[in-house]
Amino acid sequence: MRRLFWRGLFCSLLWAVADHSADAATARPGYHLKILTQSAYLPDIPVLVRVEVVNVAGERDLMLWDAEATLSSASPGVALSTNRVVLHNGLGSALVRFSGGGDFNLIATLGSLQTDHFLRALTGAPVTAVGGLLEDESTTWRGVILVTNDVLVQIGQTLTIESNTLVLINGVTNGISANDISISGAILSLGTEDAPVTITCANPDLQYRWGQIRHTYAEPSLYRFTTITRGGRAAAEGQTGTAPVIRPFNSKITFESCNIADHAQMSRSAPDFGKPGKIMQATFGSDITFNNCLLARARMGPEVSETALLVTNSWILEMYGVNDSDGLFLYGQGPGQTIKVSGSVIADGDDDGIDTLAATFTVDHSIIRNWRNPFEDSKGISIEAGEARIWRSLLVDNALGISGKGSNAATVRLNIDHCTILSESYAVGATNKTGTTPVIDYRITNSILRGTSDSIFTQYNPTDIHIDYCNIGEIWFGSGNTFSDPLFVNGADHDYRLATNSPCVDAGAPSAPLDGDGSRTDVGYFTFVPPAPLLGSPHILADGTLQFAVNAFPRRNYVVEMSTNLPVWSALSTIYQASNPNQFHDSTSTNSRTRVYRVRLAP
Repeated sequence: MRRLFWRGLFCSLLWAVADHSADAATARPGYHLKILTQSAYLPDIPVLVRVEVVNVAGERDLMLWDAEATLSSASPGVALSTNRVVLHNGLGSALVRFSGGGDFNLIATLGSLQTDHFLRALTGAPVTAVGGLLEDESTTWRGVILVTNDVLVQIGQTLTIESNTLVLINGVTNGISANDISISGAILSLGTEDAPVTITCANPDLQYRWGQIRHTYAEPSLYRFTTITRGGRAAAEGQTGTAPVIRPFNSKITFESCNIADHAQMSRSAPDFGKPGKIMQATFGSDITFNNCLLARARMGPEVSETALLVTNSWILEMYGVNDSDGLFLYGQGPGQTIKVSGSVIADGDDDGIDTLAATFTVDHSIIRNWRNPFEDSKGISIEAGEARIWRSLLVDNALGISGKGSNAATVRLNIDHCTILSESYAVGATNKTGTTPVIDYRITNSILRGTSDSIFTQYNPTDIHIDYCNIGEIWFGSGNTFSDPLFVNGADHDYRLATNSPCVDAGAPSAPLDGDGSRTDVGYFTFVPPAPLLGSPHILADGTLQFAVNAFPRRNYVVEMSTNLPVWSALSTIYQASNPNQFHDSTSTNSRTRVYRVRLAP
């Protein structure tokens, strides 16, 4: 009886390739570009264009570290003010003026990827002028809206902005007084991905800006697929002394798939560099949620005080200016309020990725990078008093990694687990800002901690920094620590996955939950994914059954599957690979005419 054997290589990968260049990223099967922008435009009124590189699962390509997409018009009659969109970890945006008029297709190109987006010209479209108190309990805006003076939404009133609405607000070139939208009732801005809402300045000249949107003791409000640009002519507040574009006071606001961007002068040579606006100042009992949002090119991201904050799947990018140009500034919270950043990217600015004062917060599954202004002593995360839990996050290319700052009568508690922190100075520090601190308590596990000049820095008692089962760039006391090169796949190209011979593989705390393949947890941000298994040449045993060798990375569970016709596979067994090779015996294979085998990493 003849038996046929096919060998298979099957393995689930977290990250598909080691090369993070734009050319390599765009060549991956199933990857594509997305343009997210208005469906209609007015010539010369700047438009925010958001570009994303998306994988086959519909997720942004986080490991496309830096890239640049090119924009162009399919119509020779439409000119673009810029053709560049810089992407950070798979997402980027630009403010673009379209001149010439007429409907056209906007084209985005990145490497071998290309997509387009149709924009309809609104030249000659009817414009509805609004301003003052809303007259009715329920008011709806649609089409092109021109705000000629302050709009007031009173208690009990709801302003609804329909999808595909363009809201233009008259602006000014200087000062702190411009047209605002003031809300005590509720606002529902209900854009869609294909037909978003846009709120921007009515004046084409970029020197003009409108004021702010204020929510004061307001009813819960929702902004969905809404782009808000070119505000900030309002009273300066907070840490930066600049104007917030969104100003909640004891209000609950949810932002879903929104863009809030381009509220400050980004040219370093300009006299008003970093002014006038920042993204938000939220105070006194507010509750703010950002999900799938882009916050970019302002003096600072959201600054919150006594406010609950949830940031998920959002990108906070390009915050520039002299002093306190942070991605987030967290100033405590009230009873029952929580602050959490999850699955987000905070990249590229002049001060700290996250700056805090007496806040208790959590960061998980996030990337914080390129906060490296040497004049600002920039940090990935700065903690003055308060408590933080940083989990499964990647902090790299920052001047300093994570710094806890003590002051009189302050408590600093820091828990770090499964992080990779690589900095230009120290990775983790405890510094004395003013006076003494009664409690400095750092608990760091399962993490890679390396700085160019120092890995761990403290001005307090070193025994307050408890580090166990970590890979550190200097000798430090604790259980299970390693000090040799962590051996990334390609650290120079920002690929911080672990190589097969890395000392961080299977080196985490024995008490930690096992990785998904049943192995001991790894050290660092990335879970190690072993090479695909290989099957050796099979042979027939005396009883007519089959046996073959499985060559695979050890200390893992693997699933052996079998097929007699290829379209249909069935699991035979889950085996533990203690050493190489491992002999697998298929006791069910007696008198089988044809069998095909494959082996994959469990589960």
